[in-house]
Amino acid sequence: MTRKLVSLFTLVAVLTGTCARADAEGLDTLTIAHAVQLALDHHPSLRSAEANTRGAVAGHKGAMAGYLPSIGFSASVTHTEGVFVFNPSVPSRNQIYSNYTGGFQAQQILFDFGKTINRVSANTDLVDAATSDYVSARELVQANVQIAYYGLLAARGVADVNDEAVHQAQKHLLQAKAFYTVGRRPQFDVTKAEVDLANARVNQIRAANQMQVAQVQLENAMGFRPTGPYTVSGSAPIPLIAVTMDSARALALKQRPELQAARSRVDAAISQAHAAWSQHLPTLSAVGTWNWNGFDPSPLYPRWSAGIQLTLPIFQGFSLDAQVEQANAVADAAQATFDTQVQSVMLEVEQAYLGLKEADERKVATAKLVEQADENFTLASRQYAAGVGTAIEVADAQLSRSNAQITNIQAQYDYITSLVRLRRALGTEVE
Repeated sequence: MTRKLVSLFTLVAVLTGTCARADAEGLDTLTIAHAVQLALDHHPSLRSAEANTRGAVAGHKGAMAGYLPSIGFSASVTHTEGVFVFNPSVPSRNQIYSNYTGGFQAQQILFDFGKTINRVSANTDLVDAATSDYVSARELVQANVQIAYYGLLAARGVADVNDEAVHQAQKHLLQAKAFYTVGRRPQFDVTKAEVDLANARVNQIRAANQMQVAQVQLENAMGFRPTGPYTVSGSAPIPLIAVTMDSARALALKQRPELQAARSRVDAAISQAHAAWSQHLPTLSAVGTWNWNGFDPSPLYPRWSAGIQLTLPIFQGFSLDAQVEQANAVADAAQATFDTQVQSVMLEVEQAYLGLKEADERKVATAKLVEQADENFTLASRQYAAGVGTAIEVADAQLSRSNAQITNIQAQYDYITSLVRLRRALGTEVE
């Protein structure tokens, strides 16, 4: 039993009672790969990121429309009745007539000095940013699920330790009562064993509740709540990344989707600033119309026209200058956001790297601690059974043993979550 608790990766958490839920499809065992897939299928943050990506793609299509001609159709009918005076020397007369007009209008921008191309470039960068945001959201969801999954395994391990502590306390109480009955031990040993059993049961209740909380956290991380009983299986450890601190920083700068998104937004803001300034320049367009016009009951007569149109803004109340200034400010803010994001990523990488090293060393040390605590408990139990040890020594040894096992489980949980966080910090997905 103790050896199984030493390794977090060999735990199999069997969840029953109020904390056990499963989907209607008969989910039996939830592996970490299945948990991640459920999160990718159901988590609302991914739907939001995907919708933002579709919006960015639609914006890009709208910007590309500037390269294509615009064609419209309009039609009108007017009916007129009344007295008309054409000339003072001509008597007025009543007239009734209807006028029919319809036709097509077309316009094609020939050259606009960079307005359209800068808008297209900006929207292309915004699509790249939205795509990187979606990748970032996926990585964050995966990391959160993995951390919550191993958190549930750790909570199950702690619950097993406390179950074992209750079992040992019950055995010790029976032993103390037997020794007291034959006069080998005082009443104090029985009372001490009863108090130790009560404390062990309190810890058992607390650990069971923590396991239920850990499952709720996992289901929240998945964005999915099963409805029937299921088991959560242990998983193989995530492969270690062999990198130095400097290479980790360089890898994060290259791969982190948050930085890619922020960099794309800087490029988009610069293109938008160029497009705003280009509004000071003229626009050369080809225009054409094809119309039909006539009076009732006369037939409609066709007419067409074509030409070149040059539009040059002369004075717009300083609105163009204000738009340029605003666009430049947005570009400066985007650059500052990118610089801040770089600092945040570097801090995250360094913390994850140092945390992984510390957790690795602590994992080795706690494994040795468990081994020593097992030996100490075995020795104390044998001495008590032989009549040369005390109840306090047994209780202390059991407490030290439980604490060592829990510390070891926590160290292994910290190690695996540090690996997850480091991969997340580097922008590397774990499938």
